[in-house]
Amino acid sequence: MSDRLDLTPSKLVAIVDAQLELARLGPAFGAVMDLAAAKAMQLAGADGAVIELVEGSEVVYRAAHGLAEAQLGLRMQIKGSLSGLVLTSRQAATCTDSEIDERVNREACRRVGLRSMAILPLLFGEHAGGVLKLAWREPRPFDEDEVPIGQAIADMTAALMFHASQEGAQVLQRKVTQDPATGLPNRSSFYEQLRVRVDDAIAHNGHVGVMVVRVRPQHRDVMVEISRRLARECREGDVLARLGVDEFGVILSVAARRSIVQSQVLRFKQAATASALLLPGGEKVELALRFGGALYPEDGRAISELLAVAREQS
Repeated sequence: MSDRLDLTPSKLVAIVDAQLELARLGPAFGAVMDLAAAKAMQLAGADGAVIELVEGSEVVYRAAHGLAEAQLGLRMQIKGSLSGLVLTSRQAATCTDSEIDERVNREACRRVGLRSMAILPLLFGEHAGGVLKLAWREPRPFDEDEVPIGQAIADMTAALMFHASQEGAQVLQRKVTQDPATGLPNRSSFYEQLRVRVDDAIAHNGHVGVMVVRVRPQHRDVMVEISRRLARECREGDVLARLGVDEFGVILSVAARRSIVQSQVLRFKQAATASALLLPGGEKVELALRFGGALYPEDGRAISELLAVAREQS
């Protein structure tokens, strides 16, 4: 975009630094999107940021920070949305006030708590494969370089993901939903699947159990071995995922009561700590593992609340 030339030297340096950080992550696309959303929110002074990727007739929230974090894993129809307009036109769009802008889904904006937003396309060659959305809680004019800053981060993110997009939608989807070190589903995939379980529980007056595991040290080989130990304990229907550099999550397939969740947490803990862990060179590692569980709806009705309770117990 031509208005990037008007950016101050300090902002240009900050953008370049952010782009270098993204480049260092390489093909770890889940981490790339998380960092891109966080950096774009910070540099543009936004209250929230989301990266939405196209999957069929929908966009999926694959990274989310700030006021939008609770929407991670959400699916929305492209048709009739401002994101859809950006995807079609391949041009950035802004909304100064969602309460008076007829192009936006007003109720969806109210649920998130945003009043203004800038939406920047992620250009994969000749088509837009997604958008970077910056959100603010209050109406605002866009007169502080928010759009060129956001577009610079969006362009770098799309450039890193471009070759995977050329290999086909299935290849790209696998790479953006999978942790490259362990091969497990990543954070956005976990949230997406947890949303499905919670929606089903709402429809059938059921329950959903979750477990969070925090691991020290955060050595790659340690995380890979712990992922194997946890995977061996998973039952059919359980979903094991890597939620962060030091954290795993499990959606439990059996969780009718709190006591059942607690017994499963104990079972996973015993399996993960039953034997010493040795690094490839033979060095013995002293593990510090923390386990916690939570039950929907008793411990929370929102996904963020449910995971917060599990983390507090860990």
